[in-house]
Amino acid sequence: MPARHERLPLTAAQTWVWLAQQAQPQNPAHKAAEYLDVRGPVDVALVEAAVRRAVAEAEAFRIRIGADERGPWQVVDPAAAWPLPVVDLRDAADPWQQAQAWMAADLEQPLDPASELPFRMTLLRLAADRCLLHVACHHIAMDGYGFSLFAQRIAEHYTAWESEWDRGANPFGSLRALVADEIGYLGSDRFQRDREYWLRELAELPEIRSLSGAPHRAAPCRNFLRETETVPVAVVDRLREQARRSRVSLPTLAMAALGVHTHLVTGSEDLLLELTVTGRQGAIARTTPGMLSNTLPLRLRVRPEMSVAELLRHTAERARGLLQHQRYPLLYLPQDLGIPDMSEIPQPPAINIMGYDPPLRFGQHPVTLHNLSNGSVEDFALNVYQRCAEGSLRIDSNASPALYRPEDVIAHHRGFLDVFHALADVDPEQPVGKLAPQIV
Repeated sequence: MPARHERLPLTAAQTWVWLAQQAQPQNPAHKAAEYLDVRGPVDVALVEAAVRRAVAEAEAFRIRIGADERGPWQVVDPAAAWPLPVVDLRDAADPWQQAQAWMAADLEQPLDPASELPFRMTLLRLAADRCLLHVACHHIAMDGYGFSLFAQRIAEHYTAWESEWDRGANPFGSLRALVADEIGYLGSDRFQRDREYWLRELAELPEIRSLSGAPHRAAPCRNFLRETETVPVAVVDRLREQARRSRVSLPTLAMAALGVHTHLVTGSEDLLLELTVTGRQGAIARTTPGMLSNTLPLRLRVRPEMSVAELLRHTAERARGLLQHQRYPLLYLPQDLGIPDMSEIPQPPAINIMGYDPPLRFGQHPVTLHNLSNGSVEDFALNVYQRCAEGSLRIDSNASPALYRPEDVIAHHRGFLDVFHALADVDPEQPVGKLAPQIV
């Protein structure tokens, strides 16, 4: 554990968020939020104890951010005090709708990690046998992977204490070790090889196109538009079978579907998507909650005459190369590519595929995770969640209201899903161009 008030550098991912927040200090766009839906008559006092213990173990939740003439830094407060309010909605006319309204309103409230801890947690009681643990956190402190580790630890503590088991030692690494691991990478041969890969991969950049047609990026709005749909298990099973026949993964089909939709909308055959990755390699990164997630360009060539099988193999190859070099910070790419001002170029469509998390339980009570926000949305971002134990997928389309109308988001959401569903049953040898009549 860092000594009290020991200053640590930010990770590259944290620095990216810090720079964006400096441009709009009061914008809550960089606030991420999820809630744990707990079904069963849990012991509220035990839930609070489990949450407090998990926060004590996860140093990233206890950081405060500062800056001086040399740049930003962070310190870990080893004895941070914080409230865990309980909002009792059991007597409300519609507790579920009241809880959703409460969480939506909270999303509008900014967090300032320079003057307060970077999170707020609240327990919403809907019934004697149902509660929601709402967790809002500034993205500078925690990414989705880190939150998954944290949520699992809360469940472990609750279950252990309820059953009077030994919960075991703190499994999380320290923030100091996490920062030191990244500093080591930045001075390594691996970093240089990753940089050389990206310089080759992005040489002679294609024209970058937004689905909105906007020629420039928009500043993050305070909120975003969202469309959500669940892909049924029967369709997911057929998609998995298509992936198996083509010797690719289910995420590859999702990336290819967004590539085809982008091609149909923009007309581009050499196009860029943005793929969100964990940026975590090695034991320290995989066991330490914090902010390491990275977003990197996925360059695809989508031509009408290529077969669906060829497109899937090409997408898998491009994604494999990206993942092998996923640790190279997005922070460095604009300078490497000679782009002095990122706001002068459009932002391509983004896709974030969340892997399947182990089932959560508070003792005997099942728990499901639900996302409310992954942070700022500057253009169009597609989230694919593989969290459902029964095998369905949740698809969220998030878009900036500065660039898209609600009906535009619906159209792009439907357009992606039409391609994605079509891939479940298409003959892999069929040309990509023949998909269009099936999905218009």
